[in-house]
Amino acid sequence: MSLKYALLGFLAESPKYGYEIKQKFEGALGNVWSVSYGQLYPTLRRLSELEWVTKKTAPGKKAAEKNIYSLTAKGRKKLDEWLLRPLRSNYKVKDEFTLKFLFFNKLPRDTVLEYLRSQQHRTIEQRDTFQRALDSIRGELDFFLKAIVRKGIVHLEAEIRWLEEVMGELQARP
Repeated sequence: MSLKYALLGFLAESPKYGYEIKQKFEGALGNVWSVSYGQLYPTLRRLSELEWVTKKTAPGKKAAEKNIYSLTAKGRKKLDEWLLRPLRSNYKVKDEFTLKFLFFNKLPRDTVLEYLRSQQHRTIEQRDTFQRALDSIRGELDFFLKAIVRKGIVHLEAEIRWLEEVMGELQARP
């Protein structure tokens, strides 16, 4: 995933300063993808160099000045191109659990089963957290953000079922 396009998307809503962009990013994607200031500001600087965004300095509420970033017409064109570009692959699993799972054959079966039960419990908790969040803010989010939260719930439910199957198969092995 490319941070630069996420930033363009947030700036397409309205001009924002760095802290505001980070807050929007974490609010919308915090469960999926986080961004540090060490990533944010260099990326904004590159977008400014590419003339995809402009930076205007404004006085802050305290002594420090704030840089307010705005999307340019060139940046909007790049965002639109990215949004409409077909994906190379719709499905990728790249997470630490999947990597660990690959090497579980190096551990005793009971240890693996205990870990999988724990992972399933954490996944259920995460799904329930997503569901509570969706239930509590149903009318407040835009359609597409709500759909992303629902997608997360569906993925977590699939992982819960998959873990159940794997544990059943592992327990049935001689």
